[in-house]
Amino acid sequence: MSVLSERGKHINTVVSEDLVKKGSVKARENSYHREKNPTGCINLGPAQNKLMCDVLTKRLSQPDLMVWRDDLFYYYPDAGLLEFRQAIAEFLTDKANAATPVDPDKVVVINGCGTVLEAVAFALCNSGDAFITPSPYYGGAWQDFMRRANVNVHPVHLYSEKSENETRSFQLTIDKLDKGLEEANKKGLKIRGLFLMNPHNPLGEIYSREMIKDCLQFCYKHSLHIIFDEIYLTGGFVEGVQTTSILQFKPEDIPDPERTHFIWGFSKDFAMSGFRVGLYYGFGSEVKTVIQDQCRFTRFSANMHVVLANMLKDKDWIDNVYMETNQKRLRECYEFVSSKLTLAGIPFLEATCGLFLYADFRKFLKDQSFNSEIDLWNKLLDAGVHLSPSKAFLSDEPGWFRIVFSVPIDQLKIGMERISQVCKEIVTNKN
Repeated sequence: MSVLSERGKHINTVVSEDLVKKGSVKARENSYHREKNPTGCINLGPAQNKLMCDVLTKRLSQPDLMVWRDDLFYYYPDAGLLEFRQAIAEFLTDKANAATPVDPDKVVVINGCGTVLEAVAFALCNSGDAFITPSPYYGGAWQDFMRRANVNVHPVHLYSEKSENETRSFQLTIDKLDKGLEEANKKGLKIRGLFLMNPHNPLGEIYSREMIKDCLQFCYKHSLHIIFDEIYLTGGFVEGVQTTSILQFKPEDIPDPERTHFIWGFSKDFAMSGFRVGLYYGFGSEVKTVIQDQCRFTRFSANMHVVLANMLKDKDWIDNVYMETNQKRLRECYEFVSSKLTLAGIPFLEATCGLFLYADFRKFLKDQSFNSEIDLWNKLLDAGVHLSPSKAFLSDEPGWFRIVFSVPIDQLKIGMERISQVCKEIVTNKN
Protein backbone atom coordinates (compact mmCIF):
# COMPACT_ATOMS: atom_id res chain seq x y z
CA MET A 1 0.00 0.00 0.00
CA SER A 2 1.31 3.44 -0.92
CA VAL A 3 2.41 5.71 1.89
CA LEU A 4 0.71 8.58 0.03
CA SER A 5 -2.96 9.42 -0.18
CA GLU A 6 -4.53 10.06 -3.57
CA ARG A 7 -4.24 13.77 -2.79
CA GLY A 8 -0.57 13.28 -1.95
CA LYS A 9 0.03 11.48 -5.24
CA HIS A 10 -1.76 14.28 -7.08
CA ILE A 11 0.41 16.96 -5.44
CA ASN A 12 3.55 14.97 -6.20
CA THR A 13 2.58 14.69 -9.87
CA VAL A 14 1.83 18.40 -10.21
CA VAL A 15 5.13 19.40 -8.58
CA SER A 16 7.08 17.06 -10.88
CA GLU A 17 5.86 19.02 -13.93
CA ASP A 18 7.29 22.37 -12.78
CA LEU A 19 10.11 22.99 -15.29
CA VAL A 20 11.15 26.35 -13.83
CA LYS A 21 11.58 24.68 -10.45
CA LYS A 22 13.50 21.77 -11.96
CA GLY A 23 15.92 24.12 -13.70
CA SER A 24 16.32 26.26 -10.60
CA VAL A 25 17.12 23.20 -8.47
CA LYS A 26 19.87 22.26 -10.92
CA ALA A 27 21.13 25.84 -10.93
CA ARG A 28 21.22 26.01 -7.13
CA GLU A 29 23.13 22.72 -6.91
CA ASN A 30 25.90 24.36 -8.93
CA SER A 31 25.26 28.03 -8.22
CA TYR A 32 27.61 30.65 -9.65
CA HIS A 33 29.90 32.52 -7.26
CA ARG A 34 32.50 34.95 -8.51
CA GLU A 35 35.31 33.57 -6.29
CA LYS A 36 34.12 30.19 -5.00
CA ASN A 37 32.46 28.81 -8.15
CA PRO A 38 33.06 30.98 -11.22
CA THR A 39 32.01 28.16 -13.59
CA GLY A 40 28.72 27.66 -11.71
CA CYS A 41 25.29 28.18 -13.22
CA ILE A 42 23.90 31.65 -13.90
CA ASN A 43 20.22 31.46 -13.05
CA LEU A 44 18.12 33.55 -15.45
CA GLY A 45 15.06 31.34 -14.98
CA PRO A 46 12.93 32.48 -12.00
CA ALA A 47 11.34 35.92 -12.23
CA GLN A 48 13.09 37.46 -9.25
CA ASN A 49 14.51 40.96 -8.99
CA LYS A 50 18.05 40.67 -7.63
CA LEU A 51 19.07 44.24 -8.39
CA MET A 52 17.79 46.02 -5.29
CA CYS A 53 19.19 44.17 -2.27
CA ASP A 54 21.58 46.99 -1.37
CA VAL A 55 18.89 49.69 -1.47
CA LEU A 56 16.39 47.56 0.46
CA THR A 57 18.92 46.43 3.07
CA LYS A 58 19.91 50.00 3.81
CA ARG A 59 16.31 51.17 4.27
CA LEU A 60 15.03 48.13 6.14
CA SER A 61 17.95 48.33 8.58
CA GLN A 62 16.91 51.76 9.78
CA PRO A 63 15.19 51.69 13.19
CA ASP A 64 12.19 53.87 12.27
CA LEU A 65 10.52 51.05 10.34
CA MET A 66 10.08 48.68 13.28
CA VAL A 67 8.22 49.87 16.35
CA TRP A 68 7.48 47.11 18.88
CA ARG A 69 4.04 47.19 20.47
CA ASP A 70 2.16 44.77 22.71
CA ASP A 71 -0.50 44.08 20.07
CA LEU A 72 2.10 42.70 17.65
CA PHE A 73 2.51 39.69 19.92
CA TYR A 74 -1.16 38.73 19.59
CA TYR A 75 -3.54 37.50 16.91
CA TYR A 76 -4.56 40.16 14.43
CA PRO A 77 -7.62 40.52 12.15
CA ASP A 78 -7.88 37.93 9.39
CA ALA A 79 -7.52 40.51 6.62
CA GLY A 80 -4.33 41.98 8.15
CA LEU A 81 -3.43 44.93 10.35
CA LEU A 82 -5.51 47.96 9.37
CA GLU A 83 -2.47 50.25 9.24
CA PHE A 84 -0.86 47.93 6.67
CA ARG A 85 -4.00 47.70 4.56
CA GLN A 86 -4.34 51.49 4.67
CA ALA A 87 -0.74 51.97 3.55
CA ILE A 88 -1.24 49.47 0.71
CA ALA A 89 -4.46 51.19 -0.34
CA GLU A 90 -2.78 54.59 -0.51
CA PHE A 91 0.19 53.16 -2.43
CA LEU A 92 -1.99 51.39 -5.01
CA THR A 93 -4.30 54.39 -5.40
CA ASP A 94 -1.27 56.49 -6.27
CA LYS A 95 0.80 54.08 -8.36
CA ALA A 96 -2.10 52.56 -10.30
CA ASN A 97 -3.61 55.99 -10.93
CA ALA A 98 -6.83 54.54 -9.55
CA ALA A 99 -10.15 56.04 -10.65
CA THR A 100 -11.43 55.90 -7.07
CA PRO A 101 -9.43 55.43 -3.87
CA VAL A 102 -8.61 51.82 -3.06
CA ASP A 103 -10.67 50.79 -0.04
CA PRO A 104 -8.51 49.23 2.73
CA ASP A 105 -11.56 47.32 3.97
CA LYS A 106 -11.57 45.38 0.68
CA VAL A 107 -7.88 44.44 0.97
CA VAL A 108 -6.92 41.01 2.32
CA VAL A 109 -3.23 40.44 3.06
CA ILE A 110 -1.92 36.91 2.43
CA ASN A 111 1.48 35.20 2.51
CA GLY A 112 2.33 35.54 -1.17
CA CYS A 113 0.44 35.83 -4.44
CA GLY A 114 0.68 32.10 -5.11
CA THR A 115 -1.37 31.59 -1.96
CA VAL A 116 -3.79 34.28 -3.14
CA LEU A 117 -4.36 32.37 -6.39
CA GLU A 118 -4.96 29.16 -4.47
CA ALA A 119 -7.42 30.93 -2.14
CA VAL A 120 -9.24 32.31 -5.18
CA ALA A 121 -9.41 28.82 -6.70
CA PHE A 122 -10.94 27.40 -3.54
CA ALA A 123 -13.44 30.28 -3.33
CA LEU A 124 -14.60 30.19 -6.94
CA CYS A 125 -14.23 26.61 -8.11
CA ASN A 126 -15.13 23.04 -7.37
CA SER A 127 -12.51 20.35 -7.82
CA GLY A 128 -12.10 19.72 -11.56
CA ASP A 129 -13.29 23.19 -12.65
CA ALA A 130 -11.00 25.41 -14.70
CA PHE A 131 -9.99 28.92 -15.69
CA ILE A 132 -9.09 30.02 -19.21
CA THR A 133 -6.06 32.19 -19.86
CA PRO A 134 -4.01 33.39 -22.84
CA SER A 135 -1.03 31.12 -23.51
CA PRO A 136 1.93 31.31 -23.16
CA TYR A 137 1.22 32.18 -19.54
CA TYR A 138 2.88 32.16 -16.14
CA GLY A 139 3.15 28.42 -15.46
CA GLY A 140 3.24 28.98 -11.72
CA ALA A 141 -0.45 29.90 -11.91
CA TRP A 142 -1.25 26.36 -13.04
CA GLN A 143 0.79 25.09 -10.09
CA ASP A 144 -1.03 27.40 -7.68
CA PHE A 145 -4.48 26.48 -8.97
CA MET A 146 -3.91 22.76 -9.48
CA ARG A 147 -1.61 21.61 -6.68
CA ARG A 148 -4.15 21.44 -3.84
CA ALA A 149 -7.39 22.94 -5.17
CA ASN A 150 -7.34 20.68 -8.26
CA VAL A 151 -8.44 23.54 -10.51
CA ASN A 152 -7.11 23.38 -14.04
CA VAL A 153 -6.17 26.06 -16.55
CA HIS A 154 -7.34 25.78 -20.14
CA PRO A 155 -4.91 27.68 -22.40
CA VAL A 156 -6.13 29.95 -25.16
CA HIS A 157 -3.14 29.52 -27.44
CA LEU A 158 -1.57 32.59 -29.01
CA TYR A 159 1.13 32.40 -31.69
CA SER A 160 4.05 34.46 -32.88
CA GLU A 161 2.84 34.59 -36.48
CA LYS A 162 0.53 37.57 -36.88
CA SER A 163 -2.86 36.95 -38.45
CA GLU A 164 -4.66 39.44 -40.66
CA ASN A 165 -5.51 42.66 -38.81
CA GLU A 166 -3.14 41.83 -35.95
CA THR A 167 -0.38 44.29 -35.09
CA ARG A 168 1.90 42.13 -32.94
CA SER A 169 2.90 38.58 -32.14
CA PHE A 170 0.93 36.63 -29.54
CA GLN A 171 -1.90 39.14 -29.75
CA LEU A 172 -4.96 38.46 -27.62
CA THR A 173 -8.41 39.03 -29.13
CA ILE A 174 -11.92 38.37 -27.90
CA ASP A 175 -12.47 36.05 -30.87
CA LYS A 176 -9.67 33.86 -29.53
CA LEU A 177 -11.21 33.87 -26.06
CA ASP A 178 -14.56 32.87 -27.56
CA LYS A 179 -12.95 29.98 -29.42
CA GLY A 180 -11.00 28.93 -26.34
CA LEU A 181 -14.15 28.91 -24.22
CA GLU A 182 -15.97 26.89 -26.87
CA GLU A 183 -13.12 24.34 -27.00
CA ALA A 184 -13.13 24.01 -23.21
CA ASN A 185 -16.88 23.47 -23.14
CA LYS A 186 -16.59 20.74 -25.79
CA LYS A 187 -14.03 18.99 -23.59
CA GLY A 188 -16.52 19.03 -20.76
CA LEU A 189 -14.59 21.54 -18.65
CA LYS A 190 -16.54 23.79 -16.33
CA ILE A 191 -14.92 27.18 -16.92
CA ARG A 192 -15.33 29.49 -13.95
CA GLY A 193 -13.34 32.51 -15.09
CA LEU A 194 -10.60 34.24 -17.04
CA PHE A 195 -7.15 34.61 -15.51
CA LEU A 196 -5.34 37.65 -16.94
CA MET A 197 -1.83 38.80 -16.08
CA ASN A 198 -1.28 42.48 -16.79
CA PRO A 199 1.56 43.30 -17.40
CA HIS A 200 1.95 39.86 -18.92
CA ASN A 201 4.37 37.13 -17.96
CA PRO A 202 6.28 36.02 -20.06
CA LEU A 203 5.39 38.33 -22.98
CA GLY A 204 6.13 41.60 -21.18
CA GLU A 205 3.00 43.08 -22.77
CA ILE A 206 0.81 45.74 -21.18
CA TYR A 207 -2.84 45.27 -22.12
CA SER A 208 -4.64 48.35 -23.37
CA ARG A 209 -7.61 49.85 -21.59
CA GLU A 210 -9.75 48.79 -24.54
CA MET A 211 -8.59 45.18 -24.22
CA ILE A 212 -9.37 45.15 -20.50
CA LYS A 213 -12.82 46.60 -21.18
CA ASP A 214 -13.46 43.94 -23.82
CA CYS A 215 -12.38 41.20 -21.39
CA LEU A 216 -14.73 42.56 -18.74
CA GLN A 217 -17.61 42.44 -21.21
CA PHE A 218 -16.63 38.96 -22.39
CA CYS A 219 -16.75 37.65 -18.82
CA TYR A 220 -19.99 39.48 -18.06
CA LYS A 221 -21.60 37.96 -21.17
CA HIS A 222 -20.65 34.43 -20.09
CA SER A 223 -21.10 34.94 -16.30
CA LEU A 224 -17.41 34.30 -15.71
CA HIS A 225 -15.11 35.63 -13.03
CA ILE A 226 -12.14 37.72 -14.14
CA ILE A 227 -8.92 37.69 -12.13
CA PHE A 228 -6.43 40.48 -12.76
CA ASP A 229 -2.96 39.48 -11.60
CA GLU A 230 -1.07 42.80 -11.62
CA ILE A 231 2.03 41.74 -9.73
CA TYR A 232 4.23 43.77 -12.15
CA LEU A 233 2.04 46.87 -11.79
CA THR A 234 4.85 49.38 -11.12
CA GLY A 235 7.54 47.50 -13.04
CA GLY A 236 7.69 49.78 -16.07
CA PHE A 237 11.32 50.61 -16.85
CA VAL A 238 10.91 52.67 -20.04
CA GLU A 239 10.27 56.37 -19.50
CA GLY A 240 6.82 57.50 -20.53
CA VAL A 241 5.31 54.00 -20.46
CA GLN A 242 2.25 53.80 -18.22
CA THR A 243 0.83 50.46 -17.13
CA THR A 244 -2.92 49.91 -17.21
CA SER A 245 -4.90 48.53 -14.29
CA ILE A 246 -8.40 47.41 -13.47
CA LEU A 247 -8.11 49.95 -10.62
CA GLN A 248 -8.28 52.69 -13.26
CA PHE A 249 -11.89 51.77 -14.01
CA LYS A 250 -14.73 53.60 -12.27
CA PRO A 251 -17.21 51.39 -10.39
CA GLU A 252 -19.89 51.99 -13.02
CA ASP A 253 -17.50 50.71 -15.71
CA ILE A 254 -17.10 47.32 -14.04
CA PRO A 255 -20.18 45.32 -15.14
CA ASP A 256 -19.91 42.54 -12.55
CA PRO A 257 -18.05 43.64 -9.38
CA GLU A 258 -18.71 40.38 -7.50
CA ARG A 259 -16.88 38.49 -10.26
CA THR A 260 -14.00 40.96 -10.61
CA HIS A 261 -10.79 40.37 -8.63
CA PHE A 262 -7.39 42.08 -8.28
CA ILE A 263 -4.10 40.59 -7.08
CA TRP A 264 -0.83 42.33 -6.27
CA GLY A 265 2.20 41.69 -4.08
CA PHE A 266 5.66 42.76 -3.00
CA SER A 267 7.65 40.00 -4.76
CA LYS A 268 8.28 41.74 -8.07
CA ASP A 269 7.68 45.48 -7.72
CA PHE A 270 9.58 45.55 -4.42
CA ALA A 271 12.08 42.74 -5.14
CA MET A 272 10.92 40.88 -2.02
CA SER A 273 10.03 37.42 -3.34
CA GLY A 274 11.41 35.87 -0.15
CA PHE A 275 9.18 37.95 2.13
CA ARG A 276 6.00 36.24 0.88
CA VAL A 277 3.58 39.16 0.93
CA GLY A 278 0.62 39.34 -1.43
CA LEU A 279 -2.92 40.65 -1.38
CA TYR A 280 -6.38 40.13 -2.72
CA TYR A 281 -8.68 43.08 -3.49
CA GLY A 282 -12.36 42.40 -4.09
CA PHE A 283 -14.67 44.76 -5.91
CA GLY A 284 -17.58 42.89 -4.31
CA SER A 285 -18.02 41.49 -0.83
CA GLU A 286 -19.01 37.82 -1.03
CA VAL A 287 -15.80 36.37 -2.48
CA LYS A 288 -13.66 38.71 -0.40
CA THR A 289 -15.27 37.29 2.74
CA VAL A 290 -14.39 33.71 1.72
CA ILE A 291 -10.81 34.74 0.84
CA GLN A 292 -10.50 36.42 4.22
CA ASP A 293 -11.82 33.36 6.04
CA GLN A 294 -9.00 31.28 4.53
CA CYS A 295 -6.40 33.54 6.17
CA ARG A 296 -6.44 31.26 9.19
CA PHE A 297 -3.87 29.28 7.16
CA THR A 298 -2.10 32.09 5.31
CA ARG A 299 -1.03 34.73 7.84
CA PHE A 300 2.50 36.01 8.30
CA SER A 301 4.11 37.87 11.20
CA ALA A 302 2.49 41.08 12.44
CA ASN A 303 5.84 42.82 12.77
CA MET A 304 6.33 42.50 9.00
CA HIS A 305 2.97 44.27 8.53
CA VAL A 306 4.35 47.21 10.51
CA VAL A 307 7.72 47.27 8.75
CA LEU A 308 6.18 47.30 5.28
CA ALA A 309 3.45 49.76 6.26
CA ASN A 310 6.08 52.24 7.46
CA MET A 311 8.14 51.64 4.34
CA LEU A 312 5.16 52.43 2.10
CA LYS A 313 4.43 55.60 4.08
CA ASP A 314 7.91 56.91 3.27
CA LYS A 315 6.81 58.29 -0.08
CA ASP A 316 9.98 60.29 -0.65
CA TRP A 317 12.10 57.14 -0.39
CA ILE A 318 9.62 55.12 -2.48
CA ASP A 319 9.57 57.62 -5.35
CA ASN A 320 13.02 59.18 -5.33
CA VAL A 321 15.19 56.32 -4.14
CA TYR A 322 13.60 52.91 -4.62
CA MET A 323 11.45 53.38 -7.73
CA GLU A 324 13.93 55.62 -9.50
CA THR A 325 16.86 53.28 -8.85
CA ASN A 326 14.89 50.15 -9.71
CA GLN A 327 13.69 51.54 -13.03
CA LYS A 328 17.18 52.72 -13.95
CA ARG A 329 18.79 49.36 -13.18
CA LEU A 330 16.08 47.36 -14.94
CA ARG A 331 16.38 49.58 -18.01
CA GLU A 332 20.17 49.16 -18.13
CA CYS A 333 19.93 45.39 -17.82
CA TYR A 334 17.20 45.15 -20.44
CA GLU A 335 19.19 47.26 -22.89
CA PHE A 336 22.27 45.10 -22.30
CA VAL A 337 20.43 41.82 -22.88
CA SER A 338 18.55 43.10 -25.92
CA SER A 339 21.79 44.35 -27.51
CA LYS A 340 23.49 40.98 -26.92
CA LEU A 341 20.54 39.09 -28.40
CA THR A 342 20.61 41.35 -31.45
CA LEU A 343 24.34 40.68 -31.94
CA ALA A 344 23.71 36.95 -31.63
CA GLY A 345 20.89 37.07 -34.17
CA ILE A 346 18.26 35.98 -31.66
CA PRO A 347 14.89 37.72 -32.17
CA PHE A 348 12.87 38.77 -29.12
CA LEU A 349 9.72 40.60 -28.15
CA GLU A 350 10.44 44.14 -27.06
CA ALA A 351 9.44 44.73 -23.45
CA THR A 352 8.74 47.88 -21.47
CA CYS A 353 7.73 46.37 -18.15
CA GLY A 354 8.67 43.49 -15.88
CA LEU A 355 11.85 41.53 -15.22
CA PHE A 356 12.23 39.53 -18.44
CA LEU A 357 11.88 39.30 -22.18
CA TYR A 358 10.67 36.49 -24.44
CA ALA A 359 13.25 35.39 -27.01
CA ASP A 360 12.94 33.27 -30.15
CA PHE A 361 15.45 30.38 -30.27
CA ARG A 362 13.53 28.33 -32.86
CA LYS A 363 16.31 28.37 -35.43
CA PHE A 364 18.60 26.64 -32.93
CA LEU A 365 16.28 23.63 -32.51
CA LYS A 366 16.86 20.32 -34.31
CA ASP A 367 13.19 20.40 -35.26
CA GLN A 368 10.15 22.37 -34.16
CA SER A 369 9.17 20.13 -31.26
CA PHE A 370 9.11 20.39 -27.49
CA ASN A 371 11.58 17.53 -27.27
CA SER A 372 14.07 19.64 -29.21
CA GLU A 373 13.27 22.62 -26.99
CA ILE A 374 14.08 20.56 -23.89
CA ASP A 375 17.31 19.39 -25.58
CA LEU A 376 18.33 23.03 -26.03
CA TRP A 377 17.27 23.83 -22.45
CA ASN A 378 19.54 21.07 -21.19
CA LYS A 379 22.43 22.25 -23.40
CA LEU A 380 22.12 25.69 -21.89
CA LEU A 381 22.04 24.21 -18.39
CA ASP A 382 25.14 22.15 -19.17
CA ALA A 383 26.82 25.34 -20.38
CA GLY A 384 26.03 27.00 -17.05
CA VAL A 385 22.95 29.13 -17.72
CA HIS A 386 19.30 28.50 -16.86
CA LEU A 387 16.48 29.96 -18.96
CA SER A 388 12.79 29.06 -18.79
CA PRO A 389 11.53 27.23 -21.92
CA SER A 390 8.16 27.92 -23.51
CA LYS A 391 6.89 24.54 -22.28
CA ALA A 392 7.05 25.98 -18.76
CA PHE A 393 4.48 28.58 -19.88
CA LEU A 394 2.10 26.00 -21.35
CA SER A 395 2.80 27.35 -24.83
CA ASP A 396 1.83 25.60 -28.05
CA GLU A 397 4.86 26.97 -29.90
CA PRO A 398 8.24 25.45 -28.96
CA GLY A 399 11.53 27.31 -29.22
CA TRP A 400 10.81 30.44 -27.20
CA PHE A 401 12.63 31.08 -23.92
CA ARG A 402 12.07 33.64 -21.19
CA ILE A 403 15.25 35.45 -20.13
CA VAL A 404 15.14 37.14 -16.73
CA PHE A 405 17.47 40.14 -16.84
CA SER A 406 16.95 41.44 -13.29
CA VAL A 407 20.24 40.03 -11.99
CA PRO A 408 23.55 41.78 -11.25
CA ILE A 409 25.18 42.96 -14.45
CA ASP A 410 28.39 40.95 -13.93
CA GLN A 411 26.36 37.72 -13.84
CA LEU A 412 24.21 38.88 -16.74
CA LYS A 413 27.32 39.37 -18.89
CA ILE A 414 28.53 35.85 -18.19
CA GLY A 415 25.09 34.38 -18.77
CA MET A 416 24.69 36.08 -22.14
CA GLU A 417 28.18 34.99 -23.20
CA ARG A 418 27.27 31.38 -22.44
CA ILE A 419 23.98 31.66 -24.35
CA SER A 420 25.78 33.11 -27.38
CA GLN A 421 28.42 30.38 -27.25
CA VAL A 422 25.83 27.58 -27.19
CA CYS A 423 24.04 29.11 -30.18
CA LYS A 424 27.30 29.51 -32.12
CA GLU A 425 28.21 25.88 -31.51
CA ILE A 426 24.78 24.73 -32.75
CA VAL A 427 25.12 26.77 -35.94
CA THR A 428 28.68 25.48 -36.50
CA ASN A 429 27.62 21.85 -36.06
CA LYS A 430 24.69 22.32 -38.44
CA ASN A 431 27.03 23.62 -41.12
